[in-house]
Amino acid sequence: TSGTGPISVTPLAKKREWLQRMNTRLLNTPIGQVDPNIIPITAVMNAWAKTKSSKGADMVEMWLERVQKESAAGNPWGVEPTTKMYTMAVDAWAKSGEKGAATHAEKILQHMNKLYQSGHNPNLKPTTGIFNAVINSWARSGEPMAPTRAEQILDWMDQLHRTGQTGNLDIKPDKYSYNTVIHAWAKSGGRQAAMKAQGLLNSMHLMYRQGNTSAKPDTITYNVVINAWAKSGGEGSAVEAERLLSDMHRLYDSGNADVKPNVVTYGAVIDAWAKSGEKGAAARADNILANMIRLHQSDPIRNHDLRPNTYVFNTVINAWAKSKQSDAASKAEEMLVAMGRLHACGIPGLKPDAFTYTAVIDAWAKSGYRGAATRADQLLEKMETKYIEGDNDLKPNTFTYNAVINALAKSGDQGAAARAERVLQNMVRRHRDGNDDVKPTTINFNTVLDAWAKSGGKGAAARAEEILVWMDQLNKSGNTDVKPDTITFNAVIDAWARSGEKRAPRRAEEILDHMDTLYRSGNEDVKPDTYTYNTVINAYAKSGEKGSASRAEQILASMEQRARDGDEDLKPNTRTHTSVIDAWAKSGERGAAARAEHILKSMQTQYNGGNSLVKPNAHTFNAVMNSCAFTKIDEDRAEALKIAFRVFDWLMSRSDMHPDAYTFTIMLSVCANLLPKDDQQRRFSHAQSLFEKCCQAGHVNDFVLRKLRQTVLEREYVHLVGSSGQNSEDLPNQWTRYAAKSGRNRAWVNRGGRGRR
Repeated sequence: TSGTGPISVTPLAKKREWLQRMNTRLLNTPIGQVDPNIIPITAVMNAWAKTKSSKGADMVEMWLERVQKESAAGNPWGVEPTTKMYTMAVDAWAKSGEKGAATHAEKILQHMNKLYQSGHNPNLKPTTGIFNAVINSWARSGEPMAPTRAEQILDWMDQLHRTGQTGNLDIKPDKYSYNTVIHAWAKSGGRQAAMKAQGLLNSMHLMYRQGNTSAKPDTITYNVVINAWAKSGGEGSAVEAERLLSDMHRLYDSGNADVKPNVVTYGAVIDAWAKSGEKGAAARADNILANMIRLHQSDPIRNHDLRPNTYVFNTVINAWAKSKQSDAASKAEEMLVAMGRLHACGIPGLKPDAFTYTAVIDAWAKSGYRGAATRADQLLEKMETKYIEGDNDLKPNTFTYNAVINALAKSGDQGAAARAERVLQNMVRRHRDGNDDVKPTTINFNTVLDAWAKSGGKGAAARAEEILVWMDQLNKSGNTDVKPDTITFNAVIDAWARSGEKRAPRRAEEILDHMDTLYRSGNEDVKPDTYTYNTVINAYAKSGEKGSASRAEQILASMEQRARDGDEDLKPNTRTHTSVIDAWAKSGERGAAARAEHILKSMQTQYNGGNSLVKPNAHTFNAVMNSCAFTKIDEDRAEALKIAFRVFDWLMSRSDMHPDAYTFTIMLSVCANLLPKDDQQRRFSHAQSLFEKCCQAGHVNDFVLRKLRQTVLEREYVHLVGSSGQNSEDLPNQWTRYAAKSGRNRAWVNRGGRGRR
């Protein structure tokens, strides 16, 4: 309404008012006295059925029951139930969307058939139409038993037709019956469902050959079966889908015009390949699309239904995005460019949309190529520009922004964290301006926080804290989709742990204490977990400040106590203990190596006692040896040397783990740092033994060679290696066969031998 004008009544409101008036008139009319000239029964039932609601279905059934009572009471105007009324009642339930609607519909059919078979009402002869309506009801229901029940109704129809029961010869399954059951199986998914759909298609061909022309499969039949194979996703499903496409072409070329493949057919086959996960799937999908385009261009009039559209291109692009092939992103973008070119040539239904761009962006995001995140960001900017210029089909949505943020966050590129945050700020601004298609969530913020944490740039930790405050403000202002959680706080703590700032460990622990306070006050979303504590311990381990190792061990002890008190989320694990050992390794304090070995032994004792969470691994052993290698206190050097070889021998004796290149690099450092330089015989003897073991294990790399050279004399080095060179690529493959798997040594060496992170 507007101003003071009359209130307008919509046609829908008029229809509802009329239906209620008819209901009232029916209730006020005595049973047996309904005059169809005054109360148009069929029209009312049809109108209620078209409301497509549970109330509408209830009303249709109520009117049907009243008609039955009118008939039983001898209505003078001859009011009695008809097949059409029963069909309307079944159809009303089928379209109601109500849980249990299919069961209602089937009961109505069974009641109708019972009345007919009893001979009381010959006008209630069930028809193919009402059977199809019940099948459709089951197909729409979404219930787990839907396809099985729909097929059972189909079998009932077929049985009535084949047995030729009195008066039932005109009930026979038609292509609608079969197509609906096939569709029910296709919706259920899985290989078994696809095989059921395929079997029904074969049955249709058989029935058609036996003379039931109404059961002849058509393009829709094939499309639904192909779709069933596409949804099954099993091995060989795409091959089956493509085989059906070939069958359609063969049948059509031999004169069967009812099974002409169309763009939907090709789209389903392409989708089957896209979902298959098989090697070469994207290329196969690409080839099928190319073939469809070739057929269309060869005869645009005859093959007008093969005109490519946005959906089929998007499906191929999505296949490339999922393929993990090295050139997937560039292939996906080539498809995007081709779409634009074909659209410009006059194909109206072929225009890149938001899904197209998002899929290409996602392909770049997953590619891992240098510059991929920048390309994803550029495509988003292009979308935003075109949308602002009026192209509503290119309105970026949450998925688009998510893909770009993820690409930037994972790229490790210079400035990526700041760029990811810029994209996030755009999301927040667009959502604030009323764009509901763009809804930032906690996950987006956490991804950006993780990017800042991993950037390691100056001020990254402080910026992470500012984003945490921003999240809290958004949440308190009513944005329930953005709320700091444990992962949020963990990312901020990690940013401090990686920052290298002197105050980092203390600040990390302060944030942990704040989380604990919030949790104890009732905010269960920010409960500290083992990862939280591990990250704080890691901050202390990285600092190397005096007292850091002791504090790390105290935090470990507090975790153990809280776990004993019943907090399952705070059970220390292998990483927890290894980080504390690492803290001792970097501390340079008196007794560091002994403390590290003590923690290792404690882990082994706990593991032997049944605590699988603290099983030591090669990293743990390496960390203990590292604590020995960098012992700074002269009084500790002799004991550290013994501990290093004791732990090394322990590792070598184990069958459940093996040393790596890092292990041998550390042990050569032990020899270089702890054995007196004037005791060259011992230095050479130990170095020779270690190097020979390293060669046998296949872990010789450039860093092992560098440490070997620092430990022995030049002539001894040449004697062991065979040359004065320091390039492991020139050595026998048997010596270096596993060296490529020890890339983490590069990071260790570049940190000046400061041990495992």
